Amino acid sequence: MVTIRQIAEHARVSTATVSHVINSTSYVSPELRRRVLEAVRELGYQPSALARSLRTKQTKTVGIVIPDITNPFFADVVRGAEDMLLQEGYTLIIGNSDGEARKEEQYYRAFCSKQIDGLLMVVAPAEQAPEYLRNHNCDALPVVYLDRSYRGLRGDGVLADNRGGSYDAVCHLLAQGHRRVAIITGPPQLQNARMRLDGYKQALEQYQVEVEGVLVREGRFDVTSGYEQTKALLSLENRPTGLFVSNALMTMGSLRALLEAGVRCPEQIALVSFDDIFWFDLLRPSISAVVQPSYDLGAKAAELLLKRFSGHLKGAPCHKVLETKLIVRDSSKWRLEAPEEKVG
Repeated sequence: MVTIRQIAEHARVSTATVSHVINSTSYVSPELRRRVLEAVRELGYQPSALARSLRTKQTKTVGIVIPDITNPFFADVVRGAEDMLLQEGYTLIIGNSDGEARKEEQYYRAFCSKQIDGLLMVVAPAEQAPEYLRNHNCDALPVVYLDRSYRGLRGDGVLADNRGGSYDAVCHLLAQGHRRVAIITGPPQLQNARMRLDGYKQALEQYQVEVEGVLVREGRFDVTSGYEQTKALLSLENRPTGLFVSNALMTMGSLRALLEAGVRCPEQIALVSFDDIFWFDLLRPSISAVVQPSYDLGAKAAELLLKRFSGHLKGAPCHKVLETKLIVRDSSKWRLEAPEEKVG
């Protein structure tokens, strides 16, 4: 590796002058600065990230733990965080937990041991917050929880309006005349899954429709559970005419089950997804979906970290809720009867 001393000899200046030019710590005349920069370019000098981190006590790296890197939603989240961080010279390191608590803890401890500057986390399902997160020192290592969190954790958070988005989706189905509307939820341990179920129940209450336990099916936010729970719903003697699926991967499983069973959508079952995938608009029928601002979730979370780094954000945790948007497409446009006005 090229050293500062070699740069100084090549440029015929002192090592102190080279250091001042590289680190912008003091004024250097234009002529000397030109000679140093030419030497840097000609010799191919690369500053040591380790040396810089020892000097500044910053590694300029941020870790992010996500449950499923193959899920397009999380790919967008990562992209949003990465774009925001790169603008400020930070590198993002990704850990894929597969939604497993054990792997999540391994990545958490590995990132902390690498002395990252901040941490972004999409937590795995668990009955309660793990001890290492409950005891995490946010003053020493800022953390932002994305998309989901646990009650009582310290740390900033950025979530989508899960309850509001679900409420809009189910109200849309009810306004189309459906009164047997089923939901495939996510794991109840997850905050966002519970909020989406709350939105479903709130919409039914608004239309004075009773919640039927048999129409509430618990999935795992994956393709397989969407397929399994849709098959279970189709096997009911009095099956639903409307279906709200709580994430895009489960919606993919639902579509497979409907196709295998020869069930026409939306004529026999109207479908709305929470989460949108770009090719939902290309399918026939095209799929109605609640759009989450996935890119913005990552970008806003990174922005909160950067504010913590700079000292512009101090004190109590900051929580942001980003708006969702319902896009109505062909899969839910079938009207069973004249729509009724919601009550209240």
